Formats: sequence, C-alpha cells, structure tokens
Amino acid sequence: MKHKIVFIDMDGTLYQTENDVIQESSIAAIQSLKNAGYIVAAATGRPLNQMKLILERVKFDYYVLINGGYVLDADFNEIGSDPIQKETVEELVELARANEYGLMFHFGDATYIYNDFYPMYYFCKYCNVLDSLFYDPNQAYHKRHRAFNAIVLTKDSTKLQSFMDEHPDLRSDLINVKTEGFCYDIFNADNDKAHGIDMILEREGLTWDDVIAFGDSTNDTKMLEQAHIGVAMGSANDYVKSFADFSTTDVFHHGLFNGLKKIMAEEVQD
Repeated sequence: MKHKIVFIDMDGTLYQTENDVIQESSIAAIQSLKNAGYIVAAATGRPLNQMKLILERVKFDYYVLINGGYVLDADFNEIGSDPIQKETVEELVELARANEYGLMFHFGDATYIYNDFYPMYYFCKYCNVLDSLFYDPNQAYHKRHRAFNAIVLTKDSTKLQSFMDEHPDLRSDLINVKTEGFCYDIFNADNDKAHGIDMILEREGLTWDDVIAFGDSTNDTKMLEQAHIGVAMGSANDYVKSFADFSTTDVFHHGLFNGLKKIMAEEVQD
C-alpha cells in the first residue's frame, strides 16, 4: 500500500449540500478504505455539530473542521485549534450590529445566530443545518466560548470589505449568492484544511507523500495541490481542478466510489 491516509471533503464531495444525500456507494468506498488499512479523515468547512448525518453512518479517524481551525481525533478530542481572537470577534459583532448584517458564529460544536435571524435562518435551511442552530439575542455566547469563524450575510459588502482590509489576519470567502444577499465565511487567514492536515501528519509520523485527498471547492485547493494524489470531484470548477492530479467525471452519483476505485487499482499495481 503506497499511500496511508485519505482526506475527504464533505459538501459537494461526500454529499450534496442542498439535500444531504449520501450515496451508498460512497459509504461503501470509505469502508473499503478502512478495511484496507487506510487512515480516513474528514476535511470540511463545517463545525462538528453540522455533521450529524454523516456521523450517524461513518466514524472517521480524524476530523479537520472549520477549514483547519479545529482538529479532532476519532474520539473527538482536540488535537489542534486556532480560534478568532476575542477582541476581533467583538469587532465583528459590532460591525454586524451597526450595519444590520446577518451574523452567525461557529464555536466548534455549536452554532449561534446573533443578528438578522430570518435571513440567516433561510441560509441555514438552504444548507440543511437547521437542527444544529441556536439563537443568542444577548450576543454573549462568544464571551465564554471560542469562535472559529463568522458567517456574515449582507446585500452590500462595501463596509465589510473595509473591515477586512483593516484586518489582514482574517480571510473572507464568498460561500453563497443564492439566498438574500451575499454570504461570507470569515476566519483566520492562516487557517486552511492543509494546515489542519499538517497537525495530523505530524501526529502520525507521515508526510504529504502518504496523502490522498478528495475535494471540490476553493477551500480544498491547497489540500489537493499538496497531496501526493489530489482528486477533484466532478462538481469542481476548472480552477479547482487545476490543483488536482485528476478529477472524477461524475458530479455526485458514484463519483467518490469511482475515484477511489481507480486509485486503489493503481495502489495494487504499485
């Protein structure tokens, strides 16, 4: 077995965001990896509390969560984290309040809407994560817990962009334009799935030469590029595919299964 560890993106790779459909073939593919002795890890922008569907069916060996900002082992023990600084979180709260932005924070294993409840509610409904939400009308949960990222919903991003220019330690990714306004994922600029993977590789005594990675989005590009084998899913655009070694042709149906089937055949030949 040439490679030893596999990292799998969740949304758009393992299941469809809009309806949370997980193909049985994908579940079978993951189990075949585990049976063959591979370490299998999830790599996602989601927090742990928004992975309920997959956790009912798959037990991963590691979890790279919230774009590498929160990393857990198989028993959900923390092995690494990089939350947003508390003073910066306070500034985000004030920015949203002053400009009537929708605002939501991920706290590792909890998600709280702070501002503009219903637009954020409909965004979360679109993403099928309504059962993991709480509402904090007092906007105080962050004072006692670590916020790993903020989701900001706005129709005019001018002031948000000014805020980001003043905070070069933060990164802003546009994640949705289908709901009312533009939705941005804001987190520490140094956080990346590849950064979270580095923690796991060091823990396991492995290198990127031991890695196979599957992904479909811009937050997967570094992971796909550094992996010895990076596989872009059929749902990925051409930009994301340019970072991978090859891509599957299936958008969702059996895409992960077919990608793994090809790789495992090559592993046997090696």
